Amino acid sequence: SWTPLRMAEIVEEMANGFNIQKFSLMGHSCGAIYAMACALRLKSRVVGTVWLMSPWVHLTLAKRMKWIKHVPTTLLKSQSTASLLYKSLSVAAKEPPCKSDPNILNYDREKLVKAMLEDNMAESLEGANNDLMVCLELYHSFGFSYKDVTLPVHVFWGTKDAVISKEAVDWMEQRLPQCTLSVIEGGTHGLLWRADVVSQIFKGISSSWKLAEFERALTQRWSIKQLGLNKHQSYRSSTYSTNLQQAIQTSNIYDTQTLYQSQQIFEDPDRF
Repeated sequence: SWTPLRMAEIVEEMANGFNIQKFSLMGHSCGAIYAMACALRLKSRVVGTVWLMSPWVHLTLAKRMKWIKHVPTTLLKSQSTASLLYKSLSVAAKEPPCKSDPNILNYDREKLVKAMLEDNMAESLEGANNDLMVCLELYHSFGFSYKDVTLPVHVFWGTKDAVISKEAVDWMEQRLPQCTLSVIEGGTHGLLWRADVVSQIFKGISSSWKLAEFERALTQRWSIKQLGLNKHQSYRSSTYSTNLQQAIQTSNIYDTQTLYQSQQIFEDPDRF
């Protein structure tokens, strides 16, 4: 059966097949369900924060789609109904292109993106049907709760989102062990198409990988025990931070330039 946790298994199989040991997670709308399933099942392989944009939480916390629970399941499974629902979501997600950088998205590229999306939707709605069934939990529940995810999660939500309510993202911020909420003024459900939001996420992912590589290099030289870190502690813990700083100062495995950059990354990862 098609469930979010089954999708996480598929991701694991694919990662193993391609020998991908570590990766980062980003999800938009109903893709947040799958991202969180991967964060739960594949926690040890996820680098840094789980990034979510306009995340689907539950039908009871949705805005635009609550009427769907009254539609017969057989009708929901039809491609025509799925098409109408996705068109409804796409209207709610319509986001004007960000013009902060005139080189980000010019008119020709807008037409190209539109053509690619139309071609993608024309291929098959089987995947859309599967996602719809998952969101509505008609046959199976998610199989887990977002509250079970202990990795750091960063949620972006737009004040003009016509699909996901503020109540939904507030629930995530309040209930998840580590959750940061960024409210985008004037943002719609289509935050995936906003260059400023995506750029911030990519910068965060890049910083996480640099910190992870820095940590890996140091732990090759110093054992976990020497750094004062156990499996229940975060690299943000005060004991680990203090010992890591000391390790940096006494390290002889880096040249001067690399050591200097490593210190900067540790002290202020958002700058990189």
